[in-house]
Amino acid sequence: MRTLDRYLIRGFLYPFLYCLVLFTVLFVVVDVFENLDEFLRNAVPAKVVLSYYFYLLPVILTNIVPVSILVSILYKLGNLNRHNEIVALKASGVSTLHILLPYLFMGILISFSLFLVSETVLPEAMLTSTSIKQGLIEKGRKNLGERAIRNVALYGAGKKMIFARELEVTSKTLYDIIVLQDGPDQSVQWKMTAKKGKYEDGKWTFYDAMRYRMDPRGELAGEPEFFDRLDPGLEEKPEDFIKGASQIEFMSARQLRDYIGHLKGGSRQMVRRMTVDLHSKIAFPFVSFVVMLIGAPLAMRTERGSAMVGIGTSLVVVVLYYAVNSVCLALGKGGHLEPVVSAWFSNALFAAIGIFLIKNAA
Repeated sequence: MRTLDRYLIRGFLYPFLYCLVLFTVLFVVVDVFENLDEFLRNAVPAKVVLSYYFYLLPVILTNIVPVSILVSILYKLGNLNRHNEIVALKASGVSTLHILLPYLFMGILISFSLFLVSETVLPEAMLTSTSIKQGLIEKGRKNLGERAIRNVALYGAGKKMIFARELEVTSKTLYDIIVLQDGPDQSVQWKMTAKKGKYEDGKWTFYDAMRYRMDPRGELAGEPEFFDRLDPGLEEKPEDFIKGASQIEFMSARQLRDYIGHLKGGSRQMVRRMTVDLHSKIAFPFVSFVVMLIGAPLAMRTERGSAMVGIGTSLVVVVLYYAVNSVCLALGKGGHLEPVVSAWFSNALFAAIGIFLIKNAA
């Protein structure tokens, strides 16, 4: 690596890390004040609060990295402009593209790092932080082993739809369960309810259960059956409920792809929506590279001393990106765009704008 490249990258990394820390602290402080009444009302122990924000950290970082990149690159190149270093580099024969290449390399590196984090660390961190919030903070429980997830749902084997009000993660217990068995004509054949279901020795046991058959009109057919204990014959494990259809954020792209394969016989609308989410999970980490493509040439064009213009530009770019991305994802889930197009369109559009800006800056 050339001395110039090291100098440019080092000058970018310092403000980038500073922005990461600053934005993380601001996010946590704002969130603490928003939830302070809940912490105090439920007398949540400090260790639970600290655990919650510790596991929330990967989620926070994943979302603030693009903004941090944009602010940092605008600051760094604006600083070079202010000290006439860019003019000096160009006068010595260094082209605009060569000045920008180290930053584009950093954008690619950060994007792949975010993708790796989203496939490994992020799903488990999301699961743990959500279960701590829903099981301990909102309900005032004291033990980390009592963390829980509300409103889990799963399209299981044999065309069964399974719902539960709550899943207690550590004890592997479901509460207020409803199981619907779909027939060949998409009508409900039978319905089962239970107050509690516990997973032990590789199988589920339902307690205080009731099962009854349904006619094609969805009405009760015959007398219901009551059970103190019942083996419902479910093949699914607690981990499958955690990564169920309503908990897509707890899955990596690979896990979501496998789950979609499991749903091929299910609702086409559900499969389409989840396919959009799958492509979105792959596309989102590369926002960092797209942001660098746009931010770097914008900073090169920013005149000396106009720092506020650079910051304002960065905010406009971020807002526009998220607005376009949200619209495209909604169109994809609604069936108006192909899933892959809806997930990648905003990246492709803003990358094209960035390439255009780089050509004009050269």
